[in-house]
Amino acid sequence: MDFKTKTVNAEFWFTQARQMLAAAEELFCTMSLRNSEVETSVGCHKGSMFLLGIALENAFKGVVASQGKLIIVEGRIDTRKSFPGCKNHKLPDLARLIGLETNETEKELLQRLSIYTVWAGKYGTPLSESEYADAQGHQHQSSQDFDIAKNLIFKLRANTGFDERSGWPELQS
Repeated sequence: MDFKTKTVNAEFWFTQARQMLAAAEELFCTMSLRNSEVETSVGCHKGSMFLLGIALENAFKGVVASQGKLIIVEGRIDTRKSFPGCKNHKLPDLARLIGLETNETEKELLQRLSIYTVWAGKYGTPLSESEYADAQGHQHQSSQDFDIAKNLIFKLRANTGFDERSGWPELQS
């Protein structure tokens, strides 16, 4: 299968979303069950939140793909054209782009996860002092985060042409 065929099909984005969700949940469970050192525990927390955020980012991009709005130019996704008005890895921007209605709990989770997808899951500090200040008090995680994320992914998948009985639409190229 070629790059474009795989890239423009929602099924592949949602497969990646499921895989990242499973990895995030496993990391969270391992961290929660183990009496580990602080460094290990903090690293697992950051990794779990990063993977959970990436799972949702893949699901959002799956919706964009299903709408035929992923633009490929010279063998590369054109992120400016495909995700207009979205800052890199900002989940609330992606939710707005596709018109997803979210409740306050979902909005709060998307905002918290964006801290990790943008910087906290990868780096010790963000690029700006304002991002650092905005993150204070919002870097936490609970088991309910996974239920909220799963429900969001389910809602997003429902916007793609996926059918519970027949599965995904035929691959488009």
